Amino acid sequence: MRHYTRALFYWKMLNAGYWLFEFVSISQFLRKAPVQYGTAFLHTETDDNDLTYFIVHQAEVIRKALLEIHQYVAKKSQETRASMSLMGGHPDLNHRQQALLGHAIRHPHFHYNIAGHMTRQGVAYDTARLDLLDLAARGLSAQRKSGKALVFAAPHDLERRLRTDS
Repeated sequence: MRHYTRALFYWKMLNAGYWLFEFVSISQFLRKAPVQYGTAFLHTETDDNDLTYFIVHQAEVIRKALLEIHQYVAKKSQETRASMSLMGGHPDLNHRQQALLGHAIRHPHFHYNIAGHMTRQGVAYDTARLDLLDLAARGLSAQRKSGKALVFAAPHDLERRLRTDS
């Protein structure tokens, strides 16, 4: 029953125009403190179905969830600004290469291939291939073969290389 209530809550919030709730999860907070959740229900049931207890509890859970999403957005914004700052010293890199390097900084163990870059950037195969080969030639990615395909990975010291090359 609680899952249906939560689904109804999310539907109502989204339907009322609170689009941010598409990205907010309260479930984790409810799982972390099941006793408080149950106590809010119990107080409601034992006090002539006065919903105040439950509403106050849910408001606090929503406050925590919104605080968490704000912290996440701030962290991601800081990461993006740092990546853009590094890329600013490389005006000779195109926006696709800058996007890939920004992703590589945030995901250091990710491997890239031509087909994936082509799809993500919406470009032709040759354009994606040239982007990746150029990054390898500049020493900003390591190139190897995996079967017949070329695979590219960021060097462990990518940030240092971007700083010193600018």
